[in-house]
Amino acid sequence: MSASSITSTHPTSFLLMGIPGLEHLHIWISIPFSAYTLALLGNCTLLLIIQADAALHEPIYLFLAMLAAIDLVLSSSALPKMLAIFWFRDQEINFFACLVQMFFLHSFSIMESAVLLAMAFDRYVAICKPLHYTTVLTGSLITKIGMAAVARAVTLMTPLPFLLRCFHYCRGPVIARCYCEHMAVVRLAVGTLASTISMALLWPCLLWCWTCSLLSCLMSSSFRQFSSLPLRRPATRHLGHVSLT
Repeated sequence: MSASSITSTHPTSFLLMGIPGLEHLHIWISIPFSAYTLALLGNCTLLLIIQADAALHEPIYLFLAMLAAIDLVLSSSALPKMLAIFWFRDQEINFFACLVQMFFLHSFSIMESAVLLAMAFDRYVAICKPLHYTTVLTGSLITKIGMAAVARAVTLMTPLPFLLRCFHYCRGPVIARCYCEHMAVVRLAVGTLASTISMALLWPCLLWCWTCSLLSCLMSSSFRQFSSLPLRRPATRHLGHVSLT
């Protein structure tokens, strides 16, 4: 790419180098990634089965459907460009396309972690409080969890593309990755040290705070549900009293 394509603010495109040092093995490395069509087929089939069968409209299967949808977006955001790099050496990616890819990859990865946390909470309630399972994990709570996961990811990742657009890039357009990752892009930017440090440290701290707040909301909601429900004596104890009498 010629130097004339570099503007005073940002380059018109970046060059994704794939896996540095293993360029001669890109064809062989791409073989496992060729299962992209199988991932699409499997996740789409899973979504159709859960949507068609009313018996699967349970919390754990709804969370599994969320996970399948997130996996569809994640794989579709990165793998087509990776295969283009490995197969056709199509390394160039538009600057704004790079920012969009970075946003989708990071935001949906954050959503995935939230859904996995919700699935762990679902199994906790199912194992430890089986009698209260249906009263705690209601449809409204599942909807709130999904909306919180989306809001958490979008809130954390939306400022990053705008901040990266404001930087000046004078260290070349080469990214030693198969996809656009925000710290790899930051290394190419010439900005103040404070802004770079804030991007490196502030967002993980915010992500940790969001995760703790989501977990605390889930636990407090479940404890309120448990405390409002009447205590039930196990059926085995009643059977034992009947047998003794």
